[in-house]
Amino acid sequence: MAAEHVRTRAGVRSWPGSPDAHAALAEYLDALGPDPLRAATALAGDFLDFTGADLSGVELSSAGLFGAGLEGVRFVGANLNRATLNGARLSGADLTSAVLFRADAPECEARGAAFRRADLVHADLGRADLREADLREADLTAAYLADADLRDADLRGCSFGPVERPASLRLSRLGGCRVAGASGHVAGPVDVGAGEPHFLDGTDLAAWFRSLDAPDVRVASSG
Repeated sequence: MAAEHVRTRAGVRSWPGSPDAHAALAEYLDALGPDPLRAATALAGDFLDFTGADLSGVELSSAGLFGAGLEGVRFVGANLNRATLNGARLSGADLTSAVLFRADAPECEARGAAFRRADLVHADLGRADLREADLREADLTAAYLADADLRDADLRGCSFGPVERPASLRLSRLGGCRVAGASGHVAGPVDVGAGEPHFLDGTDLAAWFRSLDAPDVRVASSG
């Protein structure tokens, strides 16, 4: 059985250095309380600076983190289900095994962030900067990655989802990606160029995945 998520101040491993972010997090956890049956509340962290924090395992469902400073923050195993992360600065953040089901994170800056084994089902990462991000073994079922920059990202072993719920990679940039062992269905076209744009779709895109040891990736019909 999975461990319960942290719901109290005592469970926070490291607090943000910003007094405003510290106060917002403390107020949220006090309102949340240890009882999972207690009425829901949400972290009000839009535009706040949470750098320096270790929020591993913390219950952060529906957190408001629009435009927040989250560089290097640890969210290992945290619950960010339906969190708002539009434009958040996540470069170098560690979201290993985090739950980001239906998280809203378009245009977030997540270069070099770790999403290994993260639940990104139905997450919106459209136009996100995911260069050099670690997405190994992540669940990308029905994830929206249109126009995202995934150059040099590590997608080995990730799951793109079943045919009825493919990951949307439309117009995303995958040059230099590692995709060996990835599986599931994607929707293109995708730019695989290392320098100049080189868009592939359909059988050509499927062949590109096969050439990189990902024969189990299928390309959804654009028709």
